[in-house]
Amino acid sequence: MENLNILTLGAAGAGGSMGLMIFVVIMFVGMYFLSIRPQKKQQQKRQEMLKEMNKGDKVVTLGGIKGVIASIDRDNKEVVVDCDGIYLTFDINFIRKAVPADKVTTDAVKDNKPAAKAEETKDDAKEEATATTEDVKVEEPESTDDTKETTK
Repeated sequence: MENLNILTLGAAGAGGSMGLMIFVVIMFVGMYFLSIRPQKKQQQKRQEMLKEMNKGDKVVTLGGIKGVIASIDRDNKEVVVDCDGIYLTFDINFIRKAVPADKVTTDAVKDNKPAAKAEETKDDAKEEATATTEDVKVEEPESTDDTKETTK
């Protein structure tokens, strides 16, 4: 009889470890979908960006330096960046962000049209404001001797 009780207690303990095993598996699957999978997608996107870089693209390095690609040596994994006339050589993996040159020019064209209209409206508003201030004359109240004496 005592032997039977020992066997049933052992079975109950084995069932508890099975639940723990299932919990660990569920946690691993959850971590895969929450951290590992998005990180792999981000790495793939970055590798595609680095492969698609060409001469003339605007780039930002990990150090925050902005410039335009002057040349790319894919064999040595080096990029020469033109930063306002200063040519700097970087490892290709040191590039944080690259924007294609054709995209930069189309964005600039789109942005200039509304900006020109906004400048015209600002100029018109300034002209109207100066015209209204010229028309209005501010008269200063005359001071009396009584107010001067009380302030002394």
